[in-house]
Amino acid sequence: MPRFNCDGWLHLAVSPETDVMEISVKHAMEHVPYLDIELPEKWKGYIREHGKGQTPGQIWRHILRVESEGLSARELRLPFRRKAVYYYWQVASRGEWRLGDVPIESAKRFLHERGDEFHVCPMDIEAEPGTEVLAFYVTDFIKEWAVHTQELGMDSTWNTNGSNFELFSAVADANGAGIPLAFLFICTRKEAAPGAKQLVLERFLAGLKKLGVNPEFTLSDKDWSEINAMGAVWDKAKHQLCFWHALRAVKKRLSQNQVAPGPYDAEAANRAFKIIDRDFAQPRNGAGAQQSRTSHGLPTYQFCPQAHRVPILRLFAKHASQHPLLPERHGMKRTSEDIYRDAVTEMYLHCKANNLPEVWAYLWNSWYCKSRWHLWARSAYATSIPQKRTTMMVEALWRHLKRLVLYQFNRPPIDLTLYALITQALPSYRLTLHDIIVESRAGRSAALSPTQVALKRAWKRLSKVPLKGTYSTNITRWTCDCGAQKYHAYLQSTPS
Repeated sequence: MPRFNCDGWLHLAVSPETDVMEISVKHAMEHVPYLDIELPEKWKGYIREHGKGQTPGQIWRHILRVESEGLSARELRLPFRRKAVYYYWQVASRGEWRLGDVPIESAKRFLHERGDEFHVCPMDIEAEPGTEVLAFYVTDFIKEWAVHTQELGMDSTWNTNGSNFELFSAVADANGAGIPLAFLFICTRKEAAPGAKQLVLERFLAGLKKLGVNPEFTLSDKDWSEINAMGAVWDKAKHQLCFWHALRAVKKRLSQNQVAPGPYDAEAANRAFKIIDRDFAQPRNGAGAQQSRTSHGLPTYQFCPQAHRVPILRLFAKHASQHPLLPERHGMKRTSEDIYRDAVTEMYLHCKANNLPEVWAYLWNSWYCKSRWHLWARSAYATSIPQKRTTMMVEALWRHLKRLVLYQFNRPPIDLTLYALITQALPSYRLTLHDIIVESRAGRSAALSPTQVALKRAWKRLSKVPLKGTYSTNITRWTCDCGAQKYHAYLQSTPS
């Protein structure tokens, strides 16, 4: 902004006897006229006409393209900016989603009054003291796919709204694609009792069960409230911990060199497996070990030296991927108990041979004891193998919601988040489900599912690899005794 030597002054006269203030301004020379940065009326009309189907970012890009067409950088005149477009879009579209003064009450009214219009229905979920809850399910998704749900993943995300509500979603696998069946907004305050969120999640999932959702496999990350809630509602289902989250957790813990592991019960480990030495991994004074230093000032205690981390991660990935339905090298078959015993033995002997007692204590406590093994090892469920190894179908939903929809809003109120989720994020999933349940391409071959695309890509790549030796394949069960099939991200096998 230019400045002027105008000898100007500002005089304010305030009196305690009146509420009126006298203001006098004097300038000795004229200033640059005031620049109006309000959105022009023609673009306000455009927003009123197209605001329901376009986001503020899309409208702004259209305005920028029209206003700058054929003009150079010096010739362009555009006094208003993106914020003006965003503000007026909110003003013009507020009648669509703002149905009350309090955002959470406005969101609830939207579900009750306009839910049928958008194929969503509110769920009656009782909130625990210290929590606030809003839940709904997608009616057409539930109608078409609930009873077909074999694998169900659940995860949460933050920073979708300005009211500090955590957003959960239950996503079903549908021919390799993820279909969100229901959503839960929950705000947990400090005064909430421990376990309050888990109870709310149990009621949310129980509502889905009443709607016909009865999966064979459930998936989640390492959130215990999600794991326990899914186990309480579907106690017969095999819970599968997200492989990516599990591997990341192990990698992160192995890199924490100055942190000693928690208490380790060597007697219990020995009772479970006689090969485990009672004297191995005895607890040491972790604090003292951290304080001990060499003559160069470096700490002498290391939980897991860097050279040992990759071999441990490879063993962990191998043990997570094995399954009785997948023959090992040269056709060797093993039961679930055989795989568990061999995995514990292999990891224990590796840690013992490399003098890593505290690493073994951590691995046993967190992963290899019986109560933890069934959460992450596919072999714990011998009947079949889940197609999904990770919760990426839920992460893809969050990426779609945040990067394509909500990134154009600055921490929107929860009623606007709900409106954007229903009107802008769900339609693409509705098209995906339509392509699965309806033969929409009569006269043409059906589009490949994500699983089929991955299988085709792997098939073409492996067909060019020269064979070394002989392998036994089973085209009925789609298995091979090469030993590498268990690592494929998209795996499907059924018992004979």
